[in-house]
Amino acid sequence: MMEEFTKFDDAEKRTTDSLIEEIESLEDFFGPSEEDLESLEDEIVSLENEVESLEPIESELGKILYIPKSCLDAGQIIKILRRMLRDMNPKYIDIAERTAYCSVKLFDYLKLHGKLEVKIDRNKLILLSVLFSIGCYKDMSSLVMEEDSASKVPNMFLYSYLYLKNLTPLKDVAEALLLYNYNYGDALSLNSPYIEYASLIFTCMRICIQIRKTKYVFDENSLDNDFIAKCKKAYNPMYVDQFIEANQGNAITSKLESNRYYFLLDDYCDSLTFNYDETFMLLKMMIYTIDFVSTSTVTHILSTSFHSTEICQIEHLSDEETDEVFTAAVLHDIGKMAIDVKILEGAGKLTDEEMNQMRSHVERGEKIFRGITTDKIADIASRHHETLNGTGYPKGLAADDLTFQDRILTIADILSALTDPRTYKPSFPKEKTLSIMQSMVDEKKLDPKIFEDVKNSYDQIVAHTETRRPMLTTNLGQVIIGFISLQECKSVPALFRAIRQGNRF
Repeated sequence: MMEEFTKFDDAEKRTTDSLIEEIESLEDFFGPSEEDLESLEDEIVSLENEVESLEPIESELGKILYIPKSCLDAGQIIKILRRMLRDMNPKYIDIAERTAYCSVKLFDYLKLHGKLEVKIDRNKLILLSVLFSIGCYKDMSSLVMEEDSASKVPNMFLYSYLYLKNLTPLKDVAEALLLYNYNYGDALSLNSPYIEYASLIFTCMRICIQIRKTKYVFDENSLDNDFIAKCKKAYNPMYVDQFIEANQGNAITSKLESNRYYFLLDDYCDSLTFNYDETFMLLKMMIYTIDFVSTSTVTHILSTSFHSTEICQIEHLSDEETDEVFTAAVLHDIGKMAIDVKILEGAGKLTDEEMNQMRSHVERGEKIFRGITTDKIADIASRHHETLNGTGYPKGLAADDLTFQDRILTIADILSALTDPRTYKPSFPKEKTLSIMQSMVDEKKLDPKIFEDVKNSYDQIVAHTETRRPMLTTNLGQVIIGFISLQECKSVPALFRAIRQGNRF
């Protein structure tokens, strides 16, 4: 991890203006054609129907089926998500993590010295500051109607707002992201209760960008009068002054220079306190972040998670053991975040080089979650391509090395891979699926007892997976609908009016 930071920090120095421009532009956007717009209209109708049909099912479902529980707390989920995003593209999450560290340090300083005049929830400050750049990871080329303009909220922040509002416990607090670079005096007239989140976070973001020019070495010349004046115009003037005061002796910025901030941010994440429902919401958000790269991988993770849950029940595993396998199944393919989408979603046969890249997802995933989850869950999640005869990967483990839970996840993973449709294959029918799996048993790759139970309960497993699937379904459709609709707003005030009048986004 430290080598990665050193490599990243040795990148070419950027000026403040060019870095801000980089964050705002992010991608080369192209407007959709008329055919694309017609297709999007059909998609919106479909997504609206999907969103309206989603109702909580846990209370009724729990009467007939076991509902698996995640073994991850909120802090573990956010730490895993940070590593996933860093593996995909480090530059966006890097500035967000540094901003989050500074934001929390400044918040704690203000709280300790009785200088915080407004109500800011520390949990939500951590979550919002860590994830404010998540919209950068979404390919919006088919969704953007027009380029960003100076009078509008940049598309990355609009998407981040909708994503975090709909998929996390932040809810309306995510509105703060819409005030990026909007003069504080004008923002006050919008009567947003979350304006101080915006001022605190974006002041710290600008400071991080400014001192990045000197590799985070801070001295009396780091924040010149012109920079301070611009900060005070854009955001609540108190925050830049208080940051300078809190940073006496480089108390804050020294950790940016040494990269110690990363591990302190881990501690802040560990301090997050959300209830189970809110934490499960974060788990779903983490899963759907993979949709930035591959929709089929999200589908596969959901199928594998519930196939493994049902198989655990058939094999009479305890609730705790079932939850461990379920959690491992959620994590087992997150290493695919960094795999080229052309490899993940390509329709043709992979070359040897491409296959090696695809196989690297196991070790990349283990690098992400190992040390955050329990070792047992990390083992189960990272062994889903190992086989009993030792011909699997990445470690070539054999029967004596693989636990019963390991073997269940392997079979659930294969069952999902065969029955889920992919770009390169249709969904295989029951007979073909079981025939392929039987041949793997004959080759002594899969556990024969578990397979026999799966074969005898095949229809039940598939049916119960579909019954449980809404548990991990989220309203991603609402994010897409909102993003397309709200782009029509030509200014920040117009955007706020549309949100409050429509009460939908």
